[in-house]
Amino acid sequence: MKTVSVVAKNGYLKLIHLLSQRPVQKKKIVFLLSFPTTSNIILDCLAPHFKHELVIGYMDNSEALAQTYQKYGCKIYSLTGKKIFTSEIVALTKNADIVLCDNYFAFLAGIFFDKNTAVLQLWHANGAAKSFGLEAKYAKSASSEDKKRYQSVYKRFTHYVVGSKKMMTIFKDSYQTTTAEFLPFGYLPTDIYFDQNIKIYNEKKFAEKFGAKKTLLYAPTYRENYETPLLDFKKLETELGGQWQILAHPHPHDKILQAKLATYENVVTDFESLSLQALLQNVDCLISDYSSVPFEYALVNPSGKLIYYCPDFDKYNETVGLQKDFSTWLPKVLITNEAALRKLIAAYPYKSLANFNELWNTYNKGNACKQLIEWIEKR
Repeated sequence: MKTVSVVAKNGYLKLIHLLSQRPVQKKKIVFLLSFPTTSNIILDCLAPHFKHELVIGYMDNSEALAQTYQKYGCKIYSLTGKKIFTSEIVALTKNADIVLCDNYFAFLAGIFFDKNTAVLQLWHANGAAKSFGLEAKYAKSASSEDKKRYQSVYKRFTHYVVGSKKMMTIFKDSYQTTTAEFLPFGYLPTDIYFDQNIKIYNEKKFAEKFGAKKTLLYAPTYRENYETPLLDFKKLETELGGQWQILAHPHPHDKILQAKLATYENVVTDFESLSLQALLQNVDCLISDYSSVPFEYALVNPSGKLIYYCPDFDKYNETVGLQKDFSTWLPKVLITNEAALRKLIAAYPYKSLANFNELWNTYNKGNACKQLIEWIEKR
């Protein structure tokens, strides 16, 4: 017997399918937006170029960003709640030549695209430490009905834009795709790391705020099921001495960690106009865990120190799931206790992150957006 939840989800997809049949004035490109902090870089390139041909469907967290592209003539529509049923966004998506996605969008399972429609998965991270898709813990324990719906969405993706062969393999395993085409353009948001004007500006702003002291950045991922393990910043500060400054950039969803960090006087959490990308370019040492931040740090700062501090390794792997070879990427700096962490900062074992970059940043050369635009124009 099907549960109420299953019936409701199936009913939702049937309604989406009906809405997709509505006649609309066709637009060539639809961008489905849910990650404003990464997709803004992509849209900054696409919106001025395609203008009236581009439609943006956005989740609630991305409404403010979507509104900024109306100045170019882009139409925007909400994807959440009842709004998805009262606008043309479903039919516009169905009739687009190209659909660009920065994430998984459940409503795609209710749309049956024309064979010539290209549905591109751009994703919202340069790499993946966590398991996702059918490899995620929640998916493995899901009902057969739920798995079928997940796969219905995955089957809609005809192309994946990737920054490495490694990420290509992860998508194949996670989404169990066998027919999709992989476009080795590079991870689109990394283009900004190759812009010399931005680089010079970031260096200047960083120096103005932090001076000549060495800087350590703590940037952990968000734990949905439990609190993020907290570093003993007082002990760390004592051991590092006066030559270092400690910066912390908690995940925007991690309100508990944000509140705790506010109690440490000597831990900087207010970066004013400095973006995370600007910090990564300039900090001497990054401490992270299962976040995607290390992949970008290695690209922009290959001579920097990258440390994986994972005191909850077993717990996280059990509840969320990690890539099977996670512990082999940088084995000498994957640690689970603070004593080892403090020693590693002083005696870092790797001369550079070149090997890590060969694995994760193979195609990131600064021209990903240009290649995507050219590809769209050819279609």
